[in-house]
Amino acid sequence: VMVLEAPNADMTLEEVRQLDAQFQPAKSIARISPTTIYWIRQSLVNQSEHEKQLRLAPSGWTVHQNYVVRAHKVDKLKSNGNSANYNWLAEINPFITAARNDNSQYAIFNLKSGETVQVYSRVKSHSSVPAKTFSLNIYDHASYLELRRFGVYFEGGMLGLLIALAVFGWYSFVQNRDKTSLAYGVWLTVGVTQCLFLPIHDGQRITEFFVHLEDQKIGWQYLAQVLYSCVSYAQTVLYVVFARNFLDLKIHFPTFYKISNVWIGWEVIHMTLLVTQQHSLNQQVFWMPVLVPIVLMLLSIYVCAYIRLQQGLQVAKFFMVAMVPYMFFRVSFMLGIAGFQSPFSFLPQSGFGLFFQNTNTNQAFGVCCEAMIMALAVISRTRWLQQELANSIQSQNDLMLNQNKVLEETVALRTSELAEQHKNLDEAHQLVVGSVNYASRLQRGQLPRPVRIDGRFDSFATIWEPRDTIGGDLYWVSSSQHEGPFVLAVADCTGHGVPGAMLSLLVSNSFERIYANDTLEDPVSALASLDHFVRTGLNQDRADSESDDGCDALVLRIDRRLQRMEFAGAKLDLFHVNAAGVVTRHMGQRISLGYKDRLTAADRPQVLTLSYQKGDMFAIVTDGLTDQVGGEADKPKVSYGYRRLEKLLSAHAGAKAQLVIDDLRQDFARWQGQNSRRDDVTAVVFTL
Repeated sequence: VMVLEAPNADMTLEEVRQLDAQFQPAKSIARISPTTIYWIRQSLVNQSEHEKQLRLAPSGWTVHQNYVVRAHKVDKLKSNGNSANYNWLAEINPFITAARNDNSQYAIFNLKSGETVQVYSRVKSHSSVPAKTFSLNIYDHASYLELRRFGVYFEGGMLGLLIALAVFGWYSFVQNRDKTSLAYGVWLTVGVTQCLFLPIHDGQRITEFFVHLEDQKIGWQYLAQVLYSCVSYAQTVLYVVFARNFLDLKIHFPTFYKISNVWIGWEVIHMTLLVTQQHSLNQQVFWMPVLVPIVLMLLSIYVCAYIRLQQGLQVAKFFMVAMVPYMFFRVSFMLGIAGFQSPFSFLPQSGFGLFFQNTNTNQAFGVCCEAMIMALAVISRTRWLQQELANSIQSQNDLMLNQNKVLEETVALRTSELAEQHKNLDEAHQLVVGSVNYASRLQRGQLPRPVRIDGRFDSFATIWEPRDTIGGDLYWVSSSQHEGPFVLAVADCTGHGVPGAMLSLLVSNSFERIYANDTLEDPVSALASLDHFVRTGLNQDRADSESDDGCDALVLRIDRRLQRMEFAGAKLDLFHVNAAGVVTRHMGQRISLGYKDRLTAADRPQVLTLSYQKGDMFAIVTDGLTDQVGGEADKPKVSYGYRRLEKLLSAHAGAKAQLVIDDLRQDFARWQGQNSRRDDVTAVVFTL
C-alpha cells in the first residue's frame, strides 16, 4: 500500500500518475490528517482460475474516488459514499440476485484470472471520526453478499420491532397520559430514525428516498452524516430523559437530576462541534470528553435504579436488566468511534461476525435489545401505576365509607340531640304559650265587665287586639253604681307583649286606687295621680332606677243627667261625631305619664268640658291603629292615619257602636293586608 499526500486537492488521475515516484509506504506516515487529500495506490493480482468481482470499501474515509488502471484502459468506479439508493433490500430477493446486478454504496469492479491491476483511490478523512488505516477493505463481492444475508434480514427484523415498540409507546401515552410512556415513545421514534441513518454495510436506508446512486454529489453525503450525528446524540439524550421519568429522579435524586441537565447541555455542545467544526485534534482527545461522561451517566442511572428497587419500586429490576445490553453495545460503539478495537473483532468471518464487527449495526442491536426489555418495564410500570391507582381509589372508597359511617353516626347523634333539644324547646314553648295564654285570660279579665258598661252607654263596642297575645293597651270603666258621673279611661303603655301587659296591670290597678271610693276626682287630677303611681310603682323616682317607662292615657268623666263630660288626655285624643256627621277631634296634651322626668305645671293637661246631644258618637283609638303601615299593593306604603279614621266615623254618624267597630275592623284589615302588625291596637266607640 503506497500513499501520496496530494499537493493539490484538484489533481486528476493523470497528474497523480506522473508523481508515482513520490508515493511512499503507508507505514511511513505517522498520523492521518483530516485536512489532507490522500491518494492510495494498491496493486492487485488475481491468481485464481476464475474471474473475480471485488468490492472496494474504504472504511473510515468520507470522500473518495476510485480508479482501476488496467493494461490497456482505466476504469473510473462509481460509488456514493455512505449513501445507497434502491438497494437490494427494496424489491430484489437476495437469494436469486446476481452479484453484478446489486447496487452498492461502495465501488465494485471485475478482475480476470491472472490479471494485474493498480487501484488508485482519492480519499479524505473526517476530523472527528478519522480513518484508522490506509489499507482499503477489498471483498469478494459474491462472498460478501452471502455473508450479508444474515445481517439483511436481522436488520429488517430489528427495524420492524423498533417501529412496533415506538407505536406501543405512543399508544400507551395516549391511553394513560403517562410522561414515562411519552418519553419511551419519543426515544424509540428517534431510535428508529437513527437506525435508518446508520451508515451500515449497504448504506443509510433513509437516503434511498432522496439520493440517486449515479449522482456524485458530496453534499448529499455530508447532509446524511449531519443527520446521522444529530439523531445519534438525540437517541442517547432521550434515553436519559426516559430513565429520569421512569425512575422519578427529579423527586428521589434532585441533585443527580440537575447534574443530568448539565450533561445534556454538554452533549448538545459536543454535537454542535462535531457537525460544524473541522479540527486536527487526536481522535481519542476529541471523543473521550463525551465518552467518559456517557459511561458515568449510564452507571449512575443504574445505581439510581438499584436504589429505587431497594425503596420498593419493583419495576426497576426490568430497567436494570435492560440497561446491561444497552450499555455494552453503546460503549462498544463509542469505543469504535474513539479508535479502539471492537470487542467483536475476535469473531470469525461469517454473517454473524460481519454483522457485529460493524460498530453501527451492533449499536442498533443494542437499542433493539434495550427497547424490547424496556417495553416489559413500561408495561409493568403501567400495571403498577394502575394497581397503585386502584389501591388509592379503594383506599379513598374505604375512607369515604368510614367517613360516611362516622358522619351517619354523628348525624344520628346530632339528630338525637336536636330531637331532645326540640323536645325541651317544645316543652318550654308550651310552657311559655300556656303562660302567655293564661296571662291573656288574666289580662282580659282586667277589662271592664258588662256590669260596668250596661246602662251607662246607649251603645258600646271595642277593638282590643294585642300584637303578641297580650299587650300594653287597656280601657277601664269605673265601678260606682250611683246615678252620678262615671269614668271611662283608655291607656297605651310602653312596649307590647309581656312587658306591656305587666305595665298595663299597674295602670289598671292605679285607676282602681284613684277611683276606689267615688268618681269625684276630675280627669286632670286623675292623670296626675296616674303619673305618680306609675313612677313610684316602677321605682323610677329613684336615681338608681334601671327603667324609664310610662304610658299615654285619656280620662273621661261622663255625667249623663247633664249631658256633659270632662276630658283630659296625655297623647290620646277624643273624636266627637254629632248627628250631622261633623267630626271634632279633641287633642290631648303632647306628654306621656310615669317616666322619670316629672311633669311641670306647664305640662299638666287641661280639663275640657264638653256638652253632647243624645245619639252623639265618641271614639278613642291608640296609635297602634293610626300608625299601622299598609295601603294598596301598587302604591307606596303609608300609615292608616287620622284622616281615614275621621272619614269612616263621619260616614257612620248616628250608627250604633258595634256597626262602627265592625266596619272599622274590616277597613283596618284591608289596609294592613300582608304587612306585619306594628303595635297593639285598641279602639273604643260609644254613643250616649
